[in-house]
Amino acid sequence: MMLAQHDISAYLASMFIRQVKKKNSKSGKIFFQYQLAQASRIEGKVKQQSILYLGSEPLLADTENRKMVLDVLQAKIFGQSILFTEDYPKSVHELAERYFEKFQIKYKDIAIEESVSIPPVKDKAQLETIDVNSIGVEDSRTFGGEHLCSQILEKLDFAHCLDSLGFKKKEIELAHISIISRALFSSSEYKTTQYLRDNSELKRMFGFGGENEQISHYSLYKISDKLYDKKDLIDKLLYKKLTGLFNIKDSLVIYDLSNTYFEGRKANSTLARYGRSKEKRNDCKQVVFTGVINAQGFIRYSRIYEGNTPDVSTLEDMIKDLKAHSDTISDKVVVMDAGFASEENLQYLTGQKLKYVCVSRKQIKDYHINPNAPVYTIKDKRDNPIELQVFAPEGFSDTWMYVKSDQKRIKEQSMADKIFIRFEEELISLSNGLDKKGTTKKIEKVWERIGRLKEKYRLVSGRYTIEADANNGIATQVTWQKKETEKTSATEHGVYFIRTNIEKSNEIQLWNVYNTVREVEATFRCLKTDLQLRPVHHQKDERIESHIYLSLLAYQLVNTIRHMLKENGITSDWRNIVRIMNTQSIQSIIFKNETKKFCVRKPSKPIKEALDIYQATNTKSMVPDKKKYVVYH
Repeated sequence: MMLAQHDISAYLASMFIRQVKKKNSKSGKIFFQYQLAQASRIEGKVKQQSILYLGSEPLLADTENRKMVLDVLQAKIFGQSILFTEDYPKSVHELAERYFEKFQIKYKDIAIEESVSIPPVKDKAQLETIDVNSIGVEDSRTFGGEHLCSQILEKLDFAHCLDSLGFKKKEIELAHISIISRALFSSSEYKTTQYLRDNSELKRMFGFGGENEQISHYSLYKISDKLYDKKDLIDKLLYKKLTGLFNIKDSLVIYDLSNTYFEGRKANSTLARYGRSKEKRNDCKQVVFTGVINAQGFIRYSRIYEGNTPDVSTLEDMIKDLKAHSDTISDKVVVMDAGFASEENLQYLTGQKLKYVCVSRKQIKDYHINPNAPVYTIKDKRDNPIELQVFAPEGFSDTWMYVKSDQKRIKEQSMADKIFIRFEEELISLSNGLDKKGTTKKIEKVWERIGRLKEKYRLVSGRYTIEADANNGIATQVTWQKKETEKTSATEHGVYFIRTNIEKSNEIQLWNVYNTVREVEATFRCLKTDLQLRPVHHQKDERIESHIYLSLLAYQLVNTIRHMLKENGITSDWRNIVRIMNTQSIQSIIFKNETKKFCVRKPSKPIKEALDIYQATNTKSMVPDKKKYVVYH
């Protein structure tokens, strides 16, 4: 429809230049920005909308100048002549011409003379006559998890972080793809390229859309190496953003160590060493990594060590890193497990004026609670009672807390019973083998086997008396008998002790602080299981370090999402979140009519559970449809 002259005049009058007051967050300086805006009646309601950003042009600070620029700009937009504008200053005409050029670029596809508003109000329906038999769906890919993760990285301002460290635009996009891929697919770089090529919309979301623009596993290796090279700076910037985003009071420093094993010999590796495996894979070489984590589960920083590095030797490195990554350490409380709590380490922490809370490596035998002091009874998550009492033992300068848990006693007894059974089964197998052909029967070799069994089951082997009978140097029989011993060890009664140098500490305070260690356990469980950090297949040490660090960055992304969900009552684990988000796919819908072939790239509507996740993380569930068509000639 064509507007009459009086309609155009009325329409022109609805435009105005809006002045917006701004404040620089760093300097506190006040400044103004300007927008070309319009008031339109849409569906019976008057609404204001910004049409064109005009910047912070000083000329627009004057009210009269704004009116003159608006007059000239409106005349150019609608092809109208307005009297007396030739008397306006040259600077006004030049500025209006510049804005008009921007307007033409932005609204080049809109017929202004036929529009009721700018941008025009979209019709509620766009009707086309199509051939129903031509409707098809092509190129369906996973979308929900990728869409969620990309928006969370945007909230973390990760692109700006990498840009400030000198990463190029393509490297930033590839870093996003690499981190999100690790979080969602948890596969090798080679397998990840297959996911990106055949299954996921991820690479297209970051501009790698062409058929000839494939992402190779070598490019993923390269970007992982560059991320690891900037590890310290990335960790600082990312952790600062996380604590600011969630307004985290950063006083607890939870420290723990874990390890992951290798597949293969790793003959030329410096990192790969045999050590005490937390996964009971003593047959494989391993690498050790440490994490300093806050109460919300976010990693402040981490280190990678050789596989035979003992726990106690890493604490001083952690304190050095803590000083490097913190403005002050005087307000920090270090929470750690018994593996780090040697007397030397506790004295070192006290000498650094740091507070600590840890499980004692030492036990006080035959300790009984003080009947004259109060005993606090609390309940765990499963409603099992736990007794607590703070005391000051002789010979120690710090405070101890007695902890007794019936559930722990039952668990320890069950574990001990299993070890007893396995030890006796091995002895029976050894003894029965003496009567079989082809087994070792020399008495020296038999005692060697017994020694290896005693070392393997050292927690219980000391409670047995074992004899081996021999005839002419050939073993004929192995016998054993369990010793009668009194159960005097506190651990056999589900008792352990927590130590601290926090003055005037009470039972509830100590218990709550110590239980933040569960966040470390959850962190390493997520890394190893959900993100499949284990086993490591890389051969080169530098590749091993990059692999572990990429998994740590992916964990920061995962924990950000899970933290947001927990705040809104959604406690699903990461695997379940990925499963839910993968129900949302994106696909190309193809259809034809007599003159055109249409292609609409459109994501599916998220299911309720996925929509709940989008809402809890304050992210968008959909993206605008991408439409294109080909006209037949």
